[in-house]
Amino acid sequence: MKKTTAALSALLLAVLTATTGCSLLEKRYPEGDPTVLAGRLTDRAQWAYASMALPEHAPVRPVRIETGYSCYTGIDRVAEDVRTYGLRWQVPDVPVQTARPTGTRLRAAFVAAGWKITHDRDRQVKDLAELGFRAEDPATGDLFDLTWNTRTTTLFLDGYTPCAKVPHAVAEESVIGEPWAPHRP
Repeated sequence: MKKTTAALSALLLAVLTATTGCSLLEKRYPEGDPTVLAGRLTDRAQWAYASMALPEHAPVRPVRIETGYSCYTGIDRVAEDVRTYGLRWQVPDVPVQTARPTGTRLRAAFVAAGWKITHDRDRQVKDLAELGFRAEDPATGDLFDLTWNTRTTTLFLDGYTPCAKVPHAVAEESVIGEPWAPHRP
């Protein structure tokens, strides 16, 4: 019985590590071009900004697309050439009377475009009100978060791509592309 168990264990280990040297238990990520991913993020962030239809406000400061590092190939092992990309822009001094309908418009635009609302962040705790949601594009896995609260009165929009395997030469870059800011349609 012990010989059979040992043989089966060895066979299972051989199958899981196969000839590629990678375990079948390790996650495989799609190939991604950082320039294409950054372009998709800025295009969608611009679309979201236009969908918000905000009244006049201070200009949005330019931001850069930043590289994330939360992609794992297996248990507790970060993938060296797998990255996620994200951006965040903000509009300060947005009163609740503007933030609430802005969030409603953007949520409706995401839903109409086929995105799924995965989190609802509207809540009231004592004197703190928070508004927001997370939307996911089922086709690409991209995520966008809209958040606002009474303490900062700043409207934040964050966008993220899912993990993608990128060329090793650009995997270590912490930002990509030029500074970007949404503009009025």
